[in-house]
Amino acid sequence: MRALFTLTSAESRRLIAKAVVEMPEVKTAWEKAYLLLAGGTTNAFIAQELLDDKSIEPGRCTVGLSTDGLLCVTAPDSRKSFPNVFLKGEPSEKTLAEALSDFHAETVVIKGANAVDMNGYIGVITSGFDGGTIPRIIGPTTSKGLKWITPVGLEKLVPSVQACAKALGGATHLDISMGADPGMYCIGTTTVITEIEAIKILYGLEAHLICCGGIGGNEGAVTLTVDGEEETVKAFVDYLEKNIKGEPPVKGNKGVCETCRYRFCKYCGTKAEDLPEWMKKKGIEK
Repeated sequence: MRALFTLTSAESRRLIAKAVVEMPEVKTAWEKAYLLLAGGTTNAFIAQELLDDKSIEPGRCTVGLSTDGLLCVTAPDSRKSFPNVFLKGEPSEKTLAEALSDFHAETVVIKGANAVDMNGYIGVITSGFDGGTIPRIIGPTTSKGLKWITPVGLEKLVPSVQACAKALGGATHLDISMGADPGMYCIGTTTVITEIEAIKILYGLEAHLICCGGIGGNEGAVTLTVDGEEETVKAFVDYLEKNIKGEPPVKGNKGVCETCRYRFCKYCGTKAEDLPEWMKKKGIEK
């Protein structure tokens, strides 16, 4: 039997989050070792699932983000993240680096991405000239061979992450940046969990990406098919209707241009009244 369905960006995040927490290695880390959640909107969904806490606001759980027509950085006083470090299922006061230095072979690191390709490479945007989260985790994780999971929706699918990273080049290669001026990590050693892998984890069904995008709330949406035994396909569709469909959109959390520290952004330091008309029309700067 074959079924066709569309997932909005938020619905994809919910599906992926539900699958990630069901992964055997994640359950083992939760019971016996560290489970490390970097900041990010998709990881906020995972935190909601782990803690059964829907009060966690994904838009406030990240530093860099793509929102309101540009790449931006949230204002520090607007952030309210979830616990990032768990030891045997309990929140820990340790930092990511401290937890990684306390070696447990079953430790799992979960970090989202900004781009993914069909070869399994992920791209992570980095601004601010300090490299962000990746430098804190990549050394211990790769050298010790710890499990690194990347939950990322197919709305972020690109032909080649390697080509994207080269084309971007980094801040010093940008003459104009309408938003934060970034570089991009290209990483090929993580376990990527898109909607396709999530469906396999949860129901054992083969999924295929059919098309992407739309309007009226379907911006960033993905349409997929699944194939499998009739009973399983029907159960999966029922699961979508009861647990995934109707997930509210993630609210944006644009930074304040006038006080932004990303000085190479075209709008850095601009007062609200002096911002371009397209920003004013969106009402994104108070």
